[in-house]
Amino acid sequence: MAVTYNTTIDQGADWYINFIYKQPAVITNVVGNGTTVTYTCDNAFAIGQTVSIDGVIPNVYNLQDKSITASGPTTFSVTNGATGIYISGGIATVPMNLSGYTAKLQVRSLPSDPDAVLTLTTENGGISITTLTGLVEVHATATQTGAIDEGTYVYDIELVNGSIVTRLAQGQVVVSPEVTR
Repeated sequence: MAVTYNTTIDQGADWYINFIYKQPAVITNVVGNGTTVTYTCDNAFAIGQTVSIDGVIPNVYNLQDKSITASGPTTFSVTNGATGIYISGGIATVPMNLSGYTAKLQVRSLPSDPDAVLTLTTENGGISITTLTGLVEVHATATQTGAIDEGTYVYDIELVNGSIVTRLAQGQVVVSPEVTR
């Protein structure tokens, strides 16, 4: 399911927007022994990936940007001194490995409009992907944004891996008019 994110493009200025594509897993149990914390959840995480954990009660088990030290299909572990009795909740996320992916973003007046006012892709250099961190960077030049009339538009950005297409984000874009020329 795509994230809805509304944004603004300043007409006649460079436009940058970045996304991080993350893989989530629902946590069902946590055990900390004073040196290692092991989380139970169905996952496809790998040793060395960076994980963030949110929503666990007690919150001592909520961590940001920790390296996974052990992983299996139903558990993963990180080095951390937290201890306590797991009560409930939790989502673990790791950046997706985007090796082999391409991306495409289009901006249109309406979704049904046959003509895009802006098309950025990995092929035309408007989008770059940092594969191991899940980072998708979008850049439109001042010349490209200067060619878009002021107004409200819609956009989406899709990731493509072979025949699989995933919509990463969608929303409205307001193009604010350039005053200084």
